[in-house]
Amino acid sequence: VDRRRRQMCRRDGLPPGTIGVGAYVKVTGTSGAGLRMRAEPGTDAEIHFMAMDEEVFLVIGGPVEKDGYVWWQLKASYDAKRTGWSAESYLNLVETATPTP
Repeated sequence: VDRRRRQMCRRDGLPPGTIGVGAYVKVTGTSGAGLRMRAEPGTDAEIHFMAMDEEVFLVIGGPVEKDGYVWWQLKASYDAKRTGWSAESYLNLVETATPTP
């Protein structure tokens, strides 16, 4: 792997700007209404809890395409009970700096 390519990839191995397992995402675009975090992918799945705008989660599963959305399983780093599935449309990737050797 050449040095330039290594610098362009995130620590979790995903290209910059890509949501994937191991990435951190932030809830956005709900206008304060909150984002329904569901028991499984899909708009008919049980709602576990509401996540608020700016709340940050670790992506632990997905992607799953269902009901016209791409779904990701998320977990709050501060409370493992705050785990659920969310539509990608309301998630922004949280870019983290990776030190270069």
